[in-house]
Amino acid sequence: MMTGLEKITERILADAKSKARDILETAQNDCRRIANEYAEQAERIREEIADRAMAESEDMIARAKSAAAMTRRNILLAAKGQLLDETFAAARAHICDTDYGKYRELLVALLSCAMMEQAKNEQTSIELGDEVAEIDAYEVFLNAQDLDRFGRRIVDDARRVVERRIGYERAAKLRLSHEPADIDGGLILRYGDTEANCSLSVLLAQMRREMEGRICEILFAET
Repeated sequence: MMTGLEKITERILADAKSKARDILETAQNDCRRIANEYAEQAERIREEIADRAMAESEDMIARAKSAAAMTRRNILLAAKGQLLDETFAAARAHICDTDYGKYRELLVALLSCAMMEQAKNEQTSIELGDEVAEIDAYEVFLNAQDLDRFGRRIVDDARRVVERRIGYERAAKLRLSHEPADIDGGLILRYGDTEANCSLSVLLAQMRREMEGRICEILFAET
């Protein structure tokens, strides 16, 4: 038979084993819980990293596409600008190289139109009640080559047109300057403090501004 001491010892050992099992079970449960928590956290981190990497890669692709599109646009703009420059340079060369009679007709038309435009503007100012200074002379300037080739003939021809359209008084005030103008062609009409620049470079620049959109549609229809 077990003595009282042995019973106490046995009871203590049994309690200790029970507590040990409880502690071990709790520890194992905690370990599993912690392991599960870390696994879930690791999965979240992995997903976050994957999502961030995907977003960054998509952002990089978008930036690359944008840069490529901008580069293409810049290349096309440069090419368009160059081709437009060449187109209008060719137009200028064609005008300058045209035969004597046609170029002379162009100069007469430019001068006549400039005179009629001035008369129209003056009439508008009068109708608006503005004070209009009397003009003593309309002075025509040509470049050295055109001055030598055409001289007074341009003014004489334009004077006849102006006389028919807006009267003798204004036509009679047309004068040819013997001072050559520093222009590439065309002419300059000066009256009072005003100067109407009808040089080829100015006229072609104005035409370019007005027609550039339409010309681009024709030249770059496939781009």
